[in-house]
Amino acid sequence: MKRAMWFVPTLAILLISVGAANAQDVIKDRKSYFPSRKQVPLQGKEIGILLTDGQPILSTEGRSGPADQLVFSAGGNSYRWVYVPTQDNPLIRNLQVPVGNNGEKVVYASLNMANPKSVLPWAVTQSYALVEVEVNNGRGSPANDSFVGTSFRVLDATKDYPLKVVDVIKLVKDKYAEHIAKQQKTIDHAMKTAGEKALSGKAPTGPRERKDLMYVTWLTDSNTMRVHFKTTITDGAYTIVNNDPRRDPPPLKLPPKKVGGKIVPGDSPVLRIAPKNFSVKTGTTFGIEFGVAYTVNKNGEVVGTQELSIESFSQQINQPFFGPGGGPRPVPPLPVPPAKDL
Repeated sequence: MKRAMWFVPTLAILLISVGAANAQDVIKDRKSYFPSRKQVPLQGKEIGILLTDGQPILSTEGRSGPADQLVFSAGGNSYRWVYVPTQDNPLIRNLQVPVGNNGEKVVYASLNMANPKSVLPWAVTQSYALVEVEVNNGRGSPANDSFVGTSFRVLDATKDYPLKVVDVIKLVKDKYAEHIAKQQKTIDHAMKTAGEKALSGKAPTGPRERKDLMYVTWLTDSNTMRVHFKTTITDGAYTIVNNDPRRDPPPLKLPPKKVGGKIVPGDSPVLRIAPKNFSVKTGTTFGIEFGVAYTVNKNGEVVGTQELSIESFSQQINQPFFGPGGGPRPVPPLPVPPAKDL
């Protein structure tokens, strides 16, 4: 389902508990269900999950990387970007990287972002892999968003770690799909209740949308893998409002310039930026969020589950104010620097 593109939230989300599992199986701290800018120092060698689809979780922290990036996850902390040394068309040159607990800077001359191709020399061939990584040539790293992986050793499907991480991901995805199917009546009831409360009896206009997030990490202390799922379902009653563009702004003049040692005024008008008609969605959004966290041992067996109980929210989407003229104001062009002596 397509996401709506015009949301301009003006009120904080209100969460209201709708249902829960047994108390011992319920996630009590919803805020830390996904880590947010949570990092700790790394030793010279660390065990964790190297994975391909980390961008949705990175986006919750306001971070963004290349489409084919690999990220490293360990200890329930935020995903880390990984660089790898290369001599073949490096994308990054002379990068200063903090190392050790104190963050001493070391320069790496030639690096690429870790991606499925750049880690092939270490036989990393799966989209999810349990690896032992050498961090910054064994120097370790302070609490940071990234490090240089100078070597990798794949651990899953070995004698000490029999699990296959790609198989575990498929297993828990299937289990989560079964959980949602079994809870469908509860989910539908929760959405109906949330809609009645948020819209005061009005019928929703839709569209109903669903967003799923998955976070994966490895816990070295217990030799277990954790996979957290969260689903958000939204609906609402909306009106599309069209804003007429405001009158064309006056043309902007070029700044003064030097001609023959004298300052003369700019004489060429800068092209106007003509705003287009602008549509926004207004109204009320409501929805629910819920999830399940799975704990998997090193043999690939699910040994624990915890539920993120269903909670509802509502949010008012108001029309943005653009001032006189009703439309969004154009962004003026950047000033042009004065010309040098001719």
